[in-house]
Amino acid sequence: MPPMPTAEHNLAIECSGRLGSVTLGRGDTRLDSAPIPEQQRHTVELMPTVDALLKKHGVTPRDLAELYLSIGPGSFTGLRIGVATARMLALTLGVRVAAVPTLDVLARNAPAGVTRIAPCLSLKNERVYAAVFREASGDWVVETPPALVTMEELLAASARPVAILGTPLPPLPTDEKLLRDVTVLPTDLAVPRSDVVWELGRRMAKQNAFTDPATLVPLYVRPPEAVELWDLKEKKENEKSNRA
Repeated sequence: MPPMPTAEHNLAIECSGRLGSVTLGRGDTRLDSAPIPEQQRHTVELMPTVDALLKKHGVTPRDLAELYLSIGPGSFTGLRIGVATARMLALTLGVRVAAVPTLDVLARNAPAGVTRIAPCLSLKNERVYAAVFREASGDWVVETPPALVTMEELLAASARPVAILGTPLPPLPTDEKLLRDVTVLPTDLAVPRSDVVWELGRRMAKQNAFTDPATLVPLYVRPPEAVELWDLKEKKENEKSNRA
């Protein structure tokens, strides 16, 4: 029989990538997780998935005290939906929000034996948004801070050995020196999970590292493509006007 609902319940949302999921907890106990049913359907499926998970455990939105959100970078649409959901719960029900960087979530997918990992989120122009983490006493700490880099720059700045994680990844450099002690992890590990968001978010909550919902925004590395296209169109029109 599930425990009686209390304001100690917490919820983690991961919808920064193609495959999303949500996790429900109570205090320091993780209760259950559920996948968002369809790829890239966060706009339609996120709230029904959350609702079904809460009802399964006899919990209502009013029983939630905290929400842990994978904040990006990642899918523009998924991140916007996640932020909108977090804001709604925060502003209407007083739920406190912890914003968890997605690279930190991905680093925890490192398989046994890996002691240094570089999770990468691919962007245009063969660049990645990446950081390097190293294993320390059973946890992962940032060794090289997140930055927008080429694969050559990432490998040149990383200590060895290092495992690269991401999908899709730009082509690796051909320089044998840069490829020394480098492994590429399976792409099925490059999926951020809500149970990890919950774990990291719970840790942030204990440190009172909450974000004001009024200032909560997705972590974007570059503007959405629609904005880039609009800016390019305006630039061309201004150049045409200046030549006239």
